[in-house]
Amino acid sequence: MPLWAGKYLPFTDLPQHVAAIATLRHWWDPAWKAQQYFTLDAGRSQYLLYYLVGTLLAFPLDTAERANLVLLSLTALAFPYALRSLLRALRADERLALFAPALFYSQALLIGFFNYVAALPLLLWALGLAVRDAEEPTPRRTAVLAVAAVALFYLHLSAFLLFAPAAALASAALSPRAPWAIARRLVWAGPAAAISLAFVATSPVVHPREVGWDRAVGIFFEPPGEALRKLPRALLDIWPGPGDDLVLLALVAAAALIAWPQRRDPEPEDQPRRRRIAAAWLAMAALLYLAFPIRIGWLWQLNERYAIAFALLAPCVLRPVRGWRGDAPLLLAAGAGLFSAGLAVPHVRAFSTEVDGFDRVLDVARPGERLRSLVYDPGSAHARFSPYLHFGSYYRARKGGVAAFSFAELPQSPLRYRPESAPPAMPEGWEWDPRRFSNEREGPYYDYLLVRGSVDPLARHPVGPSWRRIAHEGLWSLYAKEGDEWRGRKAASVSPARDAMP
Repeated sequence: MPLWAGKYLPFTDLPQHVAAIATLRHWWDPAWKAQQYFTLDAGRSQYLLYYLVGTLLAFPLDTAERANLVLLSLTALAFPYALRSLLRALRADERLALFAPALFYSQALLIGFFNYVAALPLLLWALGLAVRDAEEPTPRRTAVLAVAAVALFYLHLSAFLLFAPAAALASAALSPRAPWAIARRLVWAGPAAAISLAFVATSPVVHPREVGWDRAVGIFFEPPGEALRKLPRALLDIWPGPGDDLVLLALVAAAALIAWPQRRDPEPEDQPRRRRIAAAWLAMAALLYLAFPIRIGWLWQLNERYAIAFALLAPCVLRPVRGWRGDAPLLLAAGAGLFSAGLAVPHVRAFSTEVDGFDRVLDVARPGERLRSLVYDPGSAHARFSPYLHFGSYYRARKGGVAAFSFAELPQSPLRYRPESAPPAMPEGWEWDPRRFSNEREGPYYDYLLVRGSVDPLARHPVGPSWRRIAHEGLWSLYAKEGDEWRGRKAASVSPARDAMP
């Protein structure tokens, strides 16, 4: 419900995702100019599935923003149901799925790793399917598991890197010891393995120079002690104030109360083996969080994404007792989920109010043009990350054309710029520093400059085209280029905001 509490959500990468969905939705729309600016590399991108589903939803729902909102809502609903399915497969107490709702509003969601967040319930459900297939294999279940593994690969590689060894462990550990029986249980992995090999051989993520990425691809690790210190932030520390700390504290307290040594009813003889498998999954997630690189080239915060996967798998090793001693911590976990949702509502509403004026500024721009964002003030009073960093991509989501910075500059994107119509090349990370804008170098390419902040980027009349401010609301300003008569001289002064669009 909090996702529907306001028009805008303070999730940093959200505008990039809706821009990609909108470009695919309007791929054959001449006013959108999608094919003029972009190529579609569907076969070699592992971030494709979220965008394809979003595109299909965008047709009946009319806009990419509404389609993305429905996708996020379905993902939120899937969290507890996917965990319940896994718990049932492990023959554990399915009420432990009450831990899942509080984990939806996480750092991964705040930053906008939607592909990864959407992959998490599929990861849980597919692990449950792997357990069932190992214990009682059927051709139909094996085929569904194979499809789920491939779908997970095309949702997000980080989730797949946890799922593949975790599911293989379940398949091997729960099957008879005969080699042929183990091999039968691993048949599902064949298609995913083939796709993985093709990915290593051909993907632009592995071979970025093939798509023009000429920057160094360094690998950086986070010290384990630093990763442990940042664990609360990597989980739920997303809103200003202590509210999300209380959510995390409630979940930890609930888990501790359930795990507290108590007299428990006898359990089936093979149940400890399933719990050991779940503990091994938990160890895998912990190892990936502590030892996986934090950054590989342009890909960052890689290890921190496994914090939320660890938290979602943790209930699988718990065993509530009967009676009120087992019910009370489960009610505490459920209360944490309700509190988490209630905490998100006022922040979403306040953020939407804070954004006020943006729509009126963006509405002035013509469709199908080229817009450059200069975000001098990326922060918000209502979210811990930089929710305005990619707001310029709403132009492409609503009107097509080009909006820079764009994920189309990155090798993993299924949509990439055509070389002949791409924006001027910029150094890595340029979107974080609007002072890198050069009117002489970039001005000839763009038609609009979208500015957030009390800054006039053209106050010193830099060399390059002349601009005119055509809209201004609060911290938002929109500048339009005035033509090509600037060449060889300094730009003319910028006119006041009351000037109208010709």
